[in-house]
Amino acid sequence: MWIVKSINNSCALARDNDGRDLVVFGKGIGYRRAPYELDDLSRVSRTFYGVTPAQAAMLKEIPDELVELSSDICDLARAQLGVKLNPNAPIVLADHIAFALSRVAQGIDLETPLAHDIRHLFPRETNIGRTAVGIIERRLGVDLPEAEAANIALHIIDAEVEHGDVDDARTATVVVHDVSRIVETQLGCELDTEGIAYARFVMHLRYLVARVTAGTHRDDGMAPMLATMQDAYPLSASITSDIIDYFRETWAWTCDESEALYLLIHVQRLKSALEEKQ
Repeated sequence: MWIVKSINNSCALARDNDGRDLVVFGKGIGYRRAPYELDDLSRVSRTFYGVTPAQAAMLKEIPDELVELSSDICDLARAQLGVKLNPNAPIVLADHIAFALSRVAQGIDLETPLAHDIRHLFPRETNIGRTAVGIIERRLGVDLPEAEAANIALHIIDAEVEHGDVDDARTATVVVHDVSRIVETQLGCELDTEGIAYARFVMHLRYLVARVTAGTHRDDGMAPMLATMQDAYPLSASITSDIIDYFRETWAWTCDESEALYLLIHVQRLKSALEEKQ
């Protein structure tokens, strides 16, 4: 392996024996003047292929311990999720963690608008995010805000390169957030995002997104009930109509009567759950 250019004392741009460019980490690797041939590969602790020039430049500003910590978090995610991640995910995550630490040091607490939806749509990634926050606290002695678990989860989701429904799931996260705001505006109150009705609503939206993006529709003979339900629950029907308008105007999706019916049913369940709680 050839060390092509030093990034810092323990990080360098390199080229392997197959002629592929990569970034390598290891104690003192970047200290010696490049270019030079590295014969002792045991000195390399981490390798990253596919690193962009911008990401390589980022490494100059990121402490090595954050790259190592982020690499461990990504290793944990691979093991627990059973998926492959983008090979340079640790670099992107390390940059985010560095920024999060900087915000904490300055006393800045930024909210994560999609946090509730990420927790419901991606419980396994969220658990990894919580574990990551704990790792950061133990290693660095910094207690990050709870919202950072969702932020880290989102980085893991972005890095899942062989997780077939990631694009749909990312879309579903945005849809759940936007649709929840539509419902809250119409009902004039906040939804109980920890309740069973909301969890079912989120799951329904997730599979609705999967169906409409795949061009498939449910055909279970229930569509004729739509008019009856609209008459029985006018407010929920109005909310459902607003949601369908949002789908059409924002995503160019169309919902047939069966989709509209089941969406109305879930909206009504949300409304009923709120009324029972009040």
